[in-house]
Amino acid sequence: MTPQEWYGCFRHSWQNLLVPEAFQHPGKYNRGVLDRIYDALQAAGYLRPGYRIHDPFGGVGTAARRALAAGYHWQGVEIEAHHVAAAQANFRLWREGWMTGTAVMLHGDSRQDNGLAAESVDVVMGSPPYDDLLNSSGEGPGARHDSKHHRPENSRKISSAPDYGATPGNLALAASRPRRPGELPAFDRDALLILGQCRRLLRPAGIAVWVTKDYIRHGRRVPFSDRWETLCVRAGFICVQRVRAMLVDPPAFQLTIDGTAAPAYKQYKSQWRRDAEAKGAPAIDHEDVRFFVKRTDN
Repeated sequence: MTPQEWYGCFRHSWQNLLVPEAFQHPGKYNRGVLDRIYDALQAAGYLRPGYRIHDPFGGVGTAARRALAAGYHWQGVEIEAHHVAAAQANFRLWREGWMTGTAVMLHGDSRQDNGLAAESVDVVMGSPPYDDLLNSSGEGPGARHDSKHHRPENSRKISSAPDYGATPGNLALAASRPRRPGELPAFDRDALLILGQCRRLLRPAGIAVWVTKDYIRHGRRVPFSDRWETLCVRAGFICVQRVRAMLVDPPAFQLTIDGTAAPAYKQYKSQWRRDAEAKGAPAIDHEDVRFFVKRTDN
């Protein structure tokens, strides 16, 4: 399966569209990627007014903004209470009288059913966190402040607090390695429980969409997107489409001082990431958007 490539997704930010406390979330969806996902689902007939969307990693509810305006019913589950409060504040900020869509954020654990009925949603849409994200086991800037990679003012952010994201069951806390030989890593175990609940909620003709990205750990690129796809397949899904949301635009050419043309690349990456790649770190030039349907038993 040859991945499609989406360009131009990263040219717009959430500035002035979220309440201030929502910016504390370390892993918000990119606004342009969300729009492209909604466009693709609408064009394929997977989303129509009145349809229901479920996000097991609800965060601060950014995926609900488009749903409200388009007449969809969006529901998210979020384990961290401060993110639930920020999401609810975002919903109040976005609400206009003409909107026919709805948005609700449940404070719960997506490994459990949270009282949601089976086969009650048309689309599952989510962006899972990296394993060990909140344990500072990776390289470069993480969710919390550190003196090497963050500016001093970041130490005052909510995400710098030692108890930030510490709620038991937060997938970002789950270890990537098994404690004993033959055991599943905690991340895989909990992810399979979440994916099982998503499969239970999804209607037979529905679709699941996951936004993921590889990352660097100990100087090497970790194929997180492929790992998440493997977990999806194990949970009873089939991947039907792979998309690369490009963090680098196609090259444009500009004249150099001697009159020759040289390629110039527009990148949508953090300065830390650019500096690391300039020093030889593996390049990560896209986020992954992958679409799945439920595997039938017969």
